[in-house]
Amino acid sequence: MTRRLLPRGTMAVLLLGGLAACTTVEDAPRGEQAYAIMPPPPAVGLDYRIAPDDVLRIQVYHEPDLSLEDARVDAQGMVRMPLIGAVPVAGLSASEAADVVAGRLGERYLVSPQVSLFVKTAVGRRITLDGEVREPGLYPIEGRLTLSQAVALAKGPTRLAATDQVVVVRRMDGQRQAAMFDLGAIRKGAAPDPEILPGDQLIVGLSRAKAILGGALVAVPALAAGFIALDGDN
Repeated sequence: MTRRLLPRGTMAVLLLGGLAACTTVEDAPRGEQAYAIMPPPPAVGLDYRIAPDDVLRIQVYHEPDLSLEDARVDAQGMVRMPLIGAVPVAGLSASEAADVVAGRLGERYLVSPQVSLFVKTAVGRRITLDGEVREPGLYPIEGRLTLSQAVALAKGPTRLAATDQVVVVRRMDGQRQAAMFDLGAIRKGAAPDPEILPGDQLIVGLSRAKAILGGALVAVPALAAGFIALDGDN
């Protein structure tokens, strides 16, 4: 019987695949456990919820005097409109907020009002970049964004930045939680590039993270094992 021999390149691929399959979370490089147990991100861009400081365009059909081009949501989550005053919109989708506005107008002023509402500036879709980056600050995001892309928004890390110590602070289950990632490993393709979500805070450099978060940052070695709750935050 003739035996078919696999090409050398194919055999090498099979051997490498077998070795990769045997790798466990415990075998992963320092910090990589955080990637393994990150919760799956929610869908991005679906049913955005209005937040304070968002800017809205509110159009009332055939009623230009009641329409607003740049209506800012105040700190209490209200938008102020002619005739009906303050309307609570924070936490609502654009269509839900339009229904609330239409309902208020229909109570006393208009018959079957038609209202369209558009979020012009979504302040709630922002992230904070701090620490050892060239241009720290608040950055709006659109669509999906990875950690490496987020750092690039701030023109990248500084020359002396500790790129193996990027702390991501995220609110989950009513708590602020933090994890640490290795940007250098991500850039080399040695670690996954995790998704950054609206509201996340990224701090490059553990010493800067300690200075910014103060006593809230605890169990530094545990940060590399995944998201952990920050002390004193409920």
